[in-house]
Amino acid sequence: MLNNYKISVVVVTFNRCDELVKTISAIQKQGVLDNDIIIINNNSTDSTKQILDSNYEDILSVHLNENIASAGGFSKGMQLAFERGYDWVWLFNDDSRPVDGSLQSMLEYLDTEKSQVGLLKIANKDENNKAVLLYWNGVRKPVYIDVSNDIIKTDLITFDGCIISKKTIEKIGYCDPLYFMGTYEFDYCLKAKDAGIGVYTLPNGLIEDGKLGGKDGTPPWRQYYNTRNHLWLAIDRKSIIIFKGWLIRELKYTLSIILSGDKKGTRLIFKLRAIRDAILNKRGKRYDPIHYK
Repeated sequence: MLNNYKISVVVVTFNRCDELVKTISAIQKQGVLDNDIIIINNNSTDSTKQILDSNYEDILSVHLNENIASAGGFSKGMQLAFERGYDWVWLFNDDSRPVDGSLQSMLEYLDTEKSQVGLLKIANKDENNKAVLLYWNGVRKPVYIDVSNDIIKTDLITFDGCIISKKTIEKIGYCDPLYFMGTYEFDYCLKAKDAGIGVYTLPNGLIEDGKLGGKDGTPPWRQYYNTRNHLWLAIDRKSIIIFKGWLIRELKYTLSIILSGDKKGTRLIFKLRAIRDAILNKRGKRYDPIHYK
């Protein structure tokens, strides 16, 4: 219980046990008790299960039999927090974590009766120490501003460092696991906007983001999900604006692949499969990341 709020923290992890230990420690330093932490272990093949079971017996560690990626993991974590009666669920990837004062800076904004906050995210900072806000025009549009403690209404958030209210989950449910990875956050924000739920960003930069998922560039299998999910979102919402944003983005990336990309043939084949599957409504996990480089 923090400031009369029941807050659960959900971390989704896969094969990053060293990073996960750092994230758990950072969460504990926010004053969160172990029995309020939920770890969704996406069938890690490293020492994640052994470390969690041996050292964190009061944490709810959910060891899955398959990798359901970030969309599935966050969906499962949100469901568990909601069913356990928490007022808010705070989400993190295993390579992102709060820094000193992070949760305290958010608490004053969590009174939904006053502020109508349904989703509130701590903004990431770029290399120039600017806070990054996200807006939507068929694609995500970043805006860079000075760091401050004044929350700003935005169109989009990403889930790392985002806290979501129970009332939001009651209205629009959990994030859609059939995205597998990518786009699910934008889909969730658009559903929140449809339901009149406030999406806000706190641009104080009190989050550490390792960005390990992109350290070696975007692999072909990940481009498949980015392409498929964005197009499917346009089709599902019957949105010309989203389709236009998708088309411009895809033309740009496809040209980049042709001119200077590695694994050109593999990347182009994955993109063609992504377009086919979006049109045919083939969703969920189509390609397991563990089998592809």
